[in-house]
Amino acid sequence: MEMVVAVSSGETMERLVPQLMRARDENVDLAAVSLPPGAPTEALSDELPADLRRLLTLTDGPFFGVRASVHSAEKIGYFQGLDVLADAAGISNVEDYLNIGFVNECPLLFDTTDGSIWATRPDLGLWYQGCSLERIADNLDEFMSEWVAGPRFPELVQAKAKADNEDDIALDWDDWWRLLQAAGRVPA
Repeated sequence: MEMVVAVSSGETMERLVPQLMRARDENVDLAAVSLPPGAPTEALSDELPADLRRLLTLTDGPFFGVRASVHSAEKIGYFQGLDVLADAAGISNVEDYLNIGFVNECPLLFDTTDGSIWATRPDLGLWYQGCSLERIADNLDEFMSEWVAGPRFPELVQAKAKADNEDDIALDWDDWWRLLQAAGRVPA
């Protein structure tokens, strides 16, 4: 049996994902939310990190609204493009990262050396024209609990509660944010 590592709050993906799925089932009008059933363990590559395998057995290819997602087990191999990332971010150890999803069309990375999660942040324009990496969580449990299903979601997708101008991304129309509110994970 694989050991489950909990975040400091004690919340693990095994507790969180079913809670979010129940909230989704109770709020079917949130079209941009997709929490598909998990992939069978035997469908997952043994080469995937253990924490990523755990997440994909709970929900395979979730979409956290329209601006954040984790690749499905079937498609994770298609989205690597790490040679482009190496040039754009100027990093030499690109082989240590696994592209596990997207945030605002930018790669979401799993550091295979320590299990940490990194967001790609464009310097100007598109990420592949120049970007930096921002370490956002020490592990997938923390990423899911704090950044995907918690108070740091606006930070993750770089959104505001209300748009101040036309260039701002606002949460007031975001289906994932409304799901988090319905689930009692963030203030309504």
